[in-house]
Amino acid sequence: GGPLQLWQFLLRLLIDNRCQHLIRWTGNGWEFKLLDPNEVALRWGLQKNKQRMNYEKLSRALRYYYNKNIIIKTAGKRYVYRF
Repeated sequence: GGPLQLWQFLLRLLIDNRCQHLIRWTGNGWEFKLLDPNEVALRWGLQKNKQRMNYEKLSRALRYYYNKNIIIKTAGKRYVYRF
């Protein structure tokens, strides 16, 4: 139970074949790339009932996970992260 976490939301998109134009595995382990970061942010905003969601806010939320080792940023690659 409980509210959907951002990492869970991203994982759901990743395993949904209809979302491959938005977000996709890179083929390198658990690494993934946001192909349409603004649309992903928009959908996350709808999920959280926050109309003003954008990629800047989404990436700030992702940064919160770095310390927890849930998601980390792939250095030197834009919009690329890994679980």
